[in-house]
Amino acid sequence: MMRLTAVFAAFACTAAAFNVGFKVADVVGYTQLNTSHASAVYTVQLNTTGAYNDPIYLLDLHGDRYTMGFDYGAMLGNQIAENYNAFIASFIGTGAKSAAEQLVLEAAIDWQWNSYLSVQTPQDYRDELRGMGDGARTLGVQNVDKIAARMILLANAPGDLGDFVYILIREWLNTGPGNFTRVQTPKGLQCSMFAIWGKRTIDGSLFSGRNLDWTTDTGIQKYKLITVYHPTGAITHATLGYVGLVGALTGISAAGLTVHEANLEENEITFSGFPWLLRLRYIMEHAKSIADARTLWENTNNTVGFNHMVASASDLTGLVMETMFNYTAYFQDFDPRENGATYEYANGTSVVIGFPLQQAVWRTNHGYDPIIRAHYEWSQAPDSWSMQRYMMFYDFFSDAQTANQQLTELDALTITSIAADKGNTPYQCQDNTSGSNVLSATYHPAEAKMFAAWENGHKDTWRPACCNTYAYFDLSRWWNEDSTSSFAKQ
Repeated sequence: MMRLTAVFAAFACTAAAFNVGFKVADVVGYTQLNTSHASAVYTVQLNTTGAYNDPIYLLDLHGDRYTMGFDYGAMLGNQIAENYNAFIASFIGTGAKSAAEQLVLEAAIDWQWNSYLSVQTPQDYRDELRGMGDGARTLGVQNVDKIAARMILLANAPGDLGDFVYILIREWLNTGPGNFTRVQTPKGLQCSMFAIWGKRTIDGSLFSGRNLDWTTDTGIQKYKLITVYHPTGAITHATLGYVGLVGALTGISAAGLTVHEANLEENEITFSGFPWLLRLRYIMEHAKSIADARTLWENTNNTVGFNHMVASASDLTGLVMETMFNYTAYFQDFDPRENGATYEYANGTSVVIGFPLQQAVWRTNHGYDPIIRAHYEWSQAPDSWSMQRYMMFYDFFSDAQTANQQLTELDALTITSIAADKGNTPYQCQDNTSGSNVLSATYHPAEAKMFAAWENGHKDTWRPACCNTYAYFDLSRWWNEDSTSSFAKQ
């Protein structure tokens, strides 16, 4: 039996040895652009110039669900419509033919949302969407509630377009989930996430990170957004993403939980469940612990295959959830299913591909639960891109352990950037358009710290998020905010 670490021995290095090429900038102020009720929208000021072509926006929402939605639409309705139109045009183009195709696509998406994905969406979020539509109409912008629902559905779709078509057929025919296989991993539809804590970190705190490797240069990077939600009767939390995309691509709560996602192409899929962007928000606003998060997850339903993770500063642990329709496998550190897991070649050769560690969890785009592996569509071979990135985490953490090095915030940022797709040089940023990393974030939740980076540029000037500037946010000032008028902006 071969040991996979030998395959990647050339990448092994101590954690302190990397200079990947990203930058870090402090957030030094916020410029208020607009208000609605107790909510406000700001642009973020960094202690450097030229980090991004367009500003980072921060949306601070207060109130009941409808009011938060109304304020979102009333302040950013035009930008929501602009982002949506840019996103759709990036896929189907412009012109009369594309306009006709867009109408067909939107009809299919609306049908899926109304008949399936919205059914298990809690009323709170449907009230938010209704409020967004009403708020945007005060600006003369129509159908923002539909636009937001479409964006949620598209984000919940499988990474492979063929899988999305399959879901449409499956729901149209009202049949159960089928079984089909693909082994080619689509370029750019891959993500990663991790959490480390305890003896691995400088003060025992938990650090976590998330990369979104996806379709690049769609135009939505013009309106980069952090949304801070202060929902009545629930936990304050922040999400990272883009204007118009309601939900958590990743996020952090005032209770010290962070939420994460990475694609996992499974052949048991449906839209009859809780859309994951809203489900991760649901966890942040209701869970105070890993136990709470697991209970909430168990009481709601999966849709398409994804790897998810919740990390908790108070519990000092992370929980990975490998999911597909009607099944979730839960993993914590040093799980026996992962430890020593093997890949079997056709010639009978067996290679170890599972290397869990204590006080660390991470995932890329494959799973380790036997049932999840049996339904996995993409290649599980040791040389797959998902496996290579899995080993980047293992090498980074194990090499630091060998060197008796406790990892810092900067180290956590470094491994976040390394694992993000930047082309064929994962350990060094290149001044070119290689890669597919559009969003990258690292968290120190016990101290309400967040480092966030987005893709930047267009066409030949486009660069991946992990090679840009990570903006450092101290979110405690937003957690402690009771109203926009009482918060001292600097």
